[in-house]
Amino acid sequence: MTFPGLRYRFNGHERVLHDARADEALPELMNTFGYRRAFIVCSRSLNTGSTVIRDLEAALGEHWVGTTDRVGEHSPLSNVLHAARQAFECRADVLVSVGGGSVMDMCKAMQLCISEQAFEREQVLTLQMHMSADHTEMLAGSNAPPRIRQIAVPTTLATSEWTPVSTPVDDLTHQKARFLVPDGGPCGIIYDPVLLARTPPSLLLSTGIRGLDHAINTACSLHPHPLASLLAEKAIQLFVENLPRLRKSDDREAFTHAQLATWYTGMGQMSVPHGFSHWMVHVVGPLGGVPHSDAACVLMLAQARWLADCAGERHARVLRLLGRVGPFADVLDDLLKQLGLPRTLADLGLTDAQIESFIAPALAHPQITKNNLRPIATEADVRAVLALARGR
Repeated sequence: MTFPGLRYRFNGHERVLHDARADEALPELMNTFGYRRAFIVCSRSLNTGSTVIRDLEAALGEHWVGTTDRVGEHSPLSNVLHAARQAFECRADVLVSVGGGSVMDMCKAMQLCISEQAFEREQVLTLQMHMSADHTEMLAGSNAPPRIRQIAVPTTLATSEWTPVSTPVDDLTHQKARFLVPDGGPCGIIYDPVLLARTPPSLLLSTGIRGLDHAINTACSLHPHPLASLLAEKAIQLFVENLPRLRKSDDREAFTHAQLATWYTGMGQMSVPHGFSHWMVHVVGPLGGVPHSDAACVLMLAQARWLADCAGERHARVLRLLGRVGPFADVLDDLLKQLGLPRTLADLGLTDAQIESFIAPALAHPQITKNNLRPIATEADVRAVLALARGR
């Protein structure tokens, strides 16, 4: 196996606290970094359906300056702009995300707005990322030094805390905007397994599959990196072995190991280009009206079937870790069945007309048809993979 370029990308995380209590660890991190004015961004369900946010506000005391739960699925750009203005007017010096991918992505985009002083839709859309000439690396559309950073308290497993990328949906076009935020990776991450266990099981398991999809895309990258591959293979093992255990909310070891899997995944995933399943959710999610993680379940399985004849060595290494034999796609299919998660586009409630509408945006997307270990370059290729996603 060759590793062209051997390019490793570190995304600026300075503190990662594992198996910690968020209400104890957050003030500690605030003190470590010298922050004094925290603005919390969280999901509405967490804010109104539990005491988690009130407990964090109390733990911060005079260092808490505001909270918003106006996030929404795929973090609509209008919500990003509103919250960025709110945090700026509160003179916040750090954003604290408590929630899943939409919450963390929203904080990254808020950081970009505040750093660039761009609080209008047209302004911020000019800052979208672009690809390197060889289509293997994402490049930022902004060079502004960060005026504010994020501390993340993840409550899901999709690994958003490990990237500087934010993809809020544009309210007007219903398409994903794509930002790579300078120093957009959180400066601190707090992994609280007890808080993770509060997440509804269906959401938790599907986001675990999204994290697993990231690990698989890293291990099966067209341009792999030895460290990223090693971490990804271990992450795949941890996800497959521990996701079924998360249905028991008192299995703390499983929750801790699942969060460790996101750490392993995140430490390598930005160092190599990802393939079809990672990016196609950005089309299926907003256009089909389904959560990213649910779409990832189906597309991850379809991609494994698509790669069956050309990823044998990579799949075999993971199968050895799992003590399994047979097609890797069958392992994933069995896992999705066991978890009760969607396996086909029909399981997502998508019609033939909706599926047809995905093809043109997929071909127009800057990454979906790039960097696939088995090429996906033409309309016929996209149709073939979507046929696998239909279960055909």
